Amino acid sequence: MNLSSWKFNKTTFFAGILTLTVSLASGQANRIAQDSALNKFFASLDRSDSMVVSILHLGDSHIQAGFFPEATASLLQRDFGDAGRGWVFPWNLANTNGPGDYRWNSTARWSADRIIDKYKPSVLGPGAIVISSTQPSPALAYNRREDGPENNISQAELFYDAGPEEATIVAPGADINIFGPPFRAASSTVKAATLNFEEPVQNFQVRWDDKGSQPFHFYGALLFNGKPGIQYNAIGINGAMYSQYNDANNTLIAQMDVLKPQLVIISLGTNEAFSSLSASNFRDQIDSAVTVIRRYQPGASILLTTPPECKKVSKRAFKRKVGKKYKTYYKISYYPNPYIAVVTQQIMSYCKEKGIACWNFNAENRFRNAEFAGGWSPDHIHFNVRGYQLQGRLLYEALHQSYLKYKKYTTAHYNVNEHDD
Repeated sequence: MNLSSWKFNKTTFFAGILTLTVSLASGQANRIAQDSALNKFFASLDRSDSMVVSILHLGDSHIQAGFFPEATASLLQRDFGDAGRGWVFPWNLANTNGPGDYRWNSTARWSADRIIDKYKPSVLGPGAIVISSTQPSPALAYNRREDGPENNISQAELFYDAGPEEATIVAPGADINIFGPPFRAASSTVKAATLNFEEPVQNFQVRWDDKGSQPFHFYGALLFNGKPGIQYNAIGINGAMYSQYNDANNTLIAQMDVLKPQLVIISLGTNEAFSSLSASNFRDQIDSAVTVIRRYQPGASILLTTPPECKKVSKRAFKRKVGKKYKTYYKISYYPNPYIAVVTQQIMSYCKEKGIACWNFNAENRFRNAEFAGGWSPDHIHFNVRGYQLQGRLLYEALHQSYLKYKKYTTAHYNVNEHDD
């Protein structure tokens, strides 16, 4: 499930976000169930003027493309401040799709391993994907496609494994500090390099020299602009399922160690609805992932979302005479995937049982069928850009309503206590 052909245009993106405001003003209540489970996160938002509030949005191809999380992130950062781009990865060097607002360049040749691969290395890092090169002095250049003060980088943390040799790092204009291992389950050769730039930059270059003959592995980077506010880290892998994050759960652990999220949003389930996974096994997979997050980041709030109302395809062959010969044609039709309802119900019931916040996007998707009618991609599984903008705007709206509810409660509680005093 891939959106590799999509392009990003920032002007069109934000114009699309603004045009959705009117359509979201009416309709059914767009709410988060068990939203009191997010109160710790909401308390962090009240301190966002003096701290970085980290959000991890974990998922599959709906997240990897970037449009859905970027829509939610831009609106939250508008309200609570922008602490920087957050997690970035060289998707283009891995020959796959990713957010279109930045690009990495390199003269080296790279191969990639992902969490969904059957044969993969034991360590994939926080991004659930790693690129590797055998070049003696691999170099990478990060380039932001949209200039502007909001895209400034004052600090970058790069995660890599250069092997047992002490590789020399060169990054023009930056003071470099190296430490590691930066996350649990990593070998002693996995390092993090913190680049502190003398002046804010929007592009930077880095090179590893004298690394020896071992393959070089790059896991991604975390970008800060030096300001308080929201840092929205979106990590999605095409085709990913809960089971794969559980089988390689050191990735979940690495995410908790590196990103230290106050809120973890998990948007998985679409691929499970196209697999042979039973309802009970799916529920167990959800519980395993939640257990790891709660163990390694006990202060984080968790929000699970349900998948879109996507469809399956039916292809029926028929023959038609053309001249003196018969040619085979196919009639393509789409029908609802019945397992989406099963996945949705399991996520909702699990969250209710465990007291975890749940956003039932599937219900919103069905209720707003007319609004999403022009928002589907041709495969009827993914959305196009406008569809993902709408989904991201709806998630923001649901979070915003729950935050207002939290503020109303805490204000009333404070006033009562003040009166009692």
